[in-house]
Formats: sequence, structure tokens, C-alpha cells
Amino acid sequence: MKKSFLFLSLFIVFFACQKQSPPLKTGQQAPDFELPEISGGKLRLNDLKGKKILLHFWADWCTECRAEFPKLQKAHRALTNSNFQIICINTGQTREHVQSFVDYFKLTYPMLLDRSTDVSNLYGIKGLPTSVLINSDLTIYKIHIGWLDETLIFQLKEAMK
Repeated sequence: MKKSFLFLSLFIVFFACQKQSPPLKTGQQAPDFELPEISGGKLRLNDLKGKKILLHFWADWCTECRAEFPKLQKAHRALTNSNFQIICINTGQTREHVQSFVDYFKLTYPMLLDRSTDVSNLYGIKGLPTSVLINSDLTIYKIHIGWLDETLIFQLKEAMK
């Protein structure tokens, strides 16, 4: 009971106190951003023009998010030589904390740090996990709130431009 109350309180505080951008819409240009990668360096969205992109927003207090890591890793391995890039964005947690998840799950796809939650707010993220699928021309293809598995990732990849 105490854990549930704490989780609910953190969830409400995190999302209620954030300045949200207007919701993104299908067909709209994906907002550009630059975030640090857990492995060092920075990644800028506009540098990925020409690739299909899955931006996956998560935090460790989200049990669905943690359960998705093996499925995302499996899809990433299968799609390595394609024009499809999976990118995870941690929302609001420290580099050390996120690194422990990367190490535990042996993740090899890019893991970005949105410690300030500015990018999450820019994308209007209201719940986790949320995935934003971006076409190769950097327009929004689909926004998916909730659980993703590798089958859905492959179906979405094939449907995108």
C-alpha cells in the first residue's frame, strides 16, 4: 500500500508540475533536440534524418518500461542493418542510475539522458512508457502510449515512410 501511494504521488508530482508543450500530431515535424548519450557524446535528432526512428521515453519507476528492455534489445539486434533506429530517452534520472539498467539488461541501442525533462516536455509526454515513431523525413508517424513489443515494432517499422 505504501509503495503504491509513493508511486502514485511521484507520478502526479512529476507530470502535474511540468510545463507541457501542445500535444504532437501525426504528420507534424518532430521537434529537434540534442541530449547526452549514456555512453558519452551527444545525439541530435536532426542528424538522423533519412532513418526511421523510434523514440522510447521511460523511467525506472515504470514497471512496463523495465519489462520492455529485453524486447527493445531483441528488435534492435534484428534491425541493426536496416534504416530503423531505436533510441531510448530516460526521463529525469541520473546517469549513474540509468547506467545500472543499461549494464543489467546489456542494452546496445542509444540511451539518452533527459535529466531536466525538457525534451519530454517538448514532446508533451504525459505518461510512461510513451513511444514516438518518426518517419525518415522527421515527421511524426505515430505516438504510442503504453507497452511495446518486438512484433508491434516490426509492424510499425514496415508501415512507416
